[in-house]
Amino acid sequence: MIMATPADRHIPVGEPMHTDFSRIDLSGADLGLATPAHVREAAKRALDEGATHYTTRPGLDSLRQAVAAKLAHANGIMVKPDGEVLITCGSQEALFITLHVLLNPGDHVLIPQPANPAYAALARQAHGRVFAVPGDPAHGFALDVAGLARRVTKRTRMLVFASPASPAGTVVDEANLQRIADFAIAHDLLVVADESLEPFVYDGAVHRSIASLPGMAERTVTINGFSHPYAMHGWRVGYVAGPARLLAPITQLKQALSICSPAVSQYAAVAAIEGSQAPVAEALQVAAERRSCAVAALTEAGIPHIRPAAGLDVLVDARALQRTGADLARWVARHSNVVLGSGAVYCPSTASWLRLGLTHPAPVIREAVGRLGPLYGSSRMTEVS
Repeated sequence: MIMATPADRHIPVGEPMHTDFSRIDLSGADLGLATPAHVREAAKRALDEGATHYTTRPGLDSLRQAVAAKLAHANGIMVKPDGEVLITCGSQEALFITLHVLLNPGDHVLIPQPANPAYAALARQAHGRVFAVPGDPAHGFALDVAGLARRVTKRTRMLVFASPASPAGTVVDEANLQRIADFAIAHDLLVVADESLEPFVYDGAVHRSIASLPGMAERTVTINGFSHPYAMHGWRVGYVAGPARLLAPITQLKQALSICSPAVSQYAAVAAIEGSQAPVAEALQVAAERRSCAVAALTEAGIPHIRPAAGLDVLVDARALQRTGADLARWVARHSNVVLGSGAVYCPSTASWLRLGLTHPAPVIREAVGRLGPLYGSSRMTEVS
């Protein structure tokens, strides 16, 4: 769902508004929740028991077994703990080693946008050539399968995408996921699927892993982690899963880069994945409440936006403010004392958009949106599908 923008919206001009209220920062990507108690306790026990040395290089046996079991029952992805699961220092390292190993210089990479800017940056570092596939704001920036077909070449080797995806909060539905799978098979592409935001889906949306579809397990590397669902951002632990022929060289680069992930973090991750999943449900509830508050407040204030079906952000349409890039975010902060993320970091299509992170409780989000309203003038908008 997006908001329609009147062409004759009044745009405030002139000197910055001098405000005496405190600054609200909604530019982050962390709900700010505490790591669950049973996870912290597991880390303490591990330290007390001497877990301060290297682990098995691909990761603790117990953690790789737990990840493989989770992927089987929750995602329909069948992988062996040995050789097909690699524990990494978060999903960022997972992306780095995967792209640097699987891309050869000059390989073409398809990246639907808006997307995590690390995808394109890492692909270019690996000497790949990025072919961006821009989404249409009129359709909520949903992944455009037809757009993939328009940009594929004889040198295209890889598709990198996320579902659920940030910042637009899109989830690829089952029909489109099958179309993407058919496309990847037809063009013999490797697929890197970032599923780091897996639990955070709303309004009945359902996440499904592309590696679970027929013909995809042998060509897909799935990346996930513990940061968002278990509030473990600072623990730096994630994983890569996929066929042994792809994981073997990726594991070699991981070992050359960081030997193994921190032992204490791995023991904490075992507790997270094998223990109570109530903290994940609680994190989803917190995110859902903040998201509902943000959407309601933006609608009431007449601020155009995309209603996210997933993720931890709300993408705000600021084209009416007639500014782009970092200047837009700075101008909004100067006039409202509200700091939002710049859409320019994701792709040119979102250069005049802002990312509102669900980083604060509902009352703070409501206050922030109330400050943004005057920037858009007094007109109101109607939400349309």
